[in-house]
Amino acid sequence: MPSQIAVVTGAGSGIGRATAQALGRAGFDIALLGRCPERLADAAQELARHSVRTLILEADVTDALGLSAAAARVETELGPISVWVNCAGATVVGQVAALDAQDIHRATEVTYLGSVNGTLTALDVMRRRGEGTIVNLDLAEALRGLPLQAAESGARGALRGFCESLRSELLHDADTIHIAW
Repeated sequence: MPSQIAVVTGAGSGIGRATAQALGRAGFDIALLGRCPERLADAAQELARHSVRTLILEADVTDALGLSAAAARVETELGPISVWVNCAGATVVGQVAALDAQDIHRATEVTYLGSVNGTLTALDVMRRRGEGTIVNLDLAEALRGLPLQAAESGARGALRGFCESLRSELLHDADTIHIAW
C-alpha cells in the first residue's frame, strides 16, 4: 500500500517542523513548504533518518498561485495529497498602541490569509478525489485576552470563524473532506 502524503506549511521550524516529524513517524511522506530552504533541508534530513520521503518546496503562503503550483508538484512527485496542515504564521508582539500597521498587516496576511490560501489549494486537489483532511493551526483560545498578542489573536480568531463556516459548507455538500482546527 502506498504511503499517504501530507503537506505541511511553515515546516522549517516551530510547530510546523514538529508536525512534519509527527506525521513522518505516523507513516506519511511529507511535502515541506516554507520560505527558508536551509531550514526545510534540515527538517528533511531529520525525516530521512526515519525513511520518510520528502519534497522541499520553497513557498510563501501569501502567494495563492505559488501554493497551487506547489500542490501540483506534490501530486506529481510524491502522490495524491491526503492531509494538508497549515502551520505557517507570523506574529508581532507588543501593545496595540505601539504596533506598526504594516506589522499587523503582515501577521494577518501570513497567519489568516496564508491559512485560507492553503485551505483553498487543498480543497481544490482533494475535491478531485472526494476526500482528504485539512488542518489549520488554532491558537485562538490560548491567545484570547492575552496582552501583547492582539495581532495573532485577531488573525487566529478570524481563521476559526472561517473554518467553522467551511465545515458547515462541507457537510451541506456531503463532501468527505474534513476540516480541523
